[in-house]
Amino acid sequence: MFRLREYTIEPDLEPDAEPIAFTGQCAVCGRLGPTGEGGGHLTGWMLAHLRAHPDHLTYREIITRPYRAVPGRWL
Repeated sequence: MFRLREYTIEPDLEPDAEPIAFTGQCAVCGRLGPTGEGGGHLTGWMLAHLRAHPDHLTYREIITRPYRAVPGRWL
């Protein structure tokens, strides 16, 4: 016998959830900067990468946010 259950996906805000992490990436060469909580470290890495590679002018921010599945009613 099988039973189906509904689930909702939502951000994991529980006290034991993984922290939200931020990583910078050069959009020209794909190199990744360090990953950390908050995001203040990103611009420092981007500026250092830009100094080393003056023609690398575009960057992206990669955010890793934990989610969880919350069980709902049985169908």
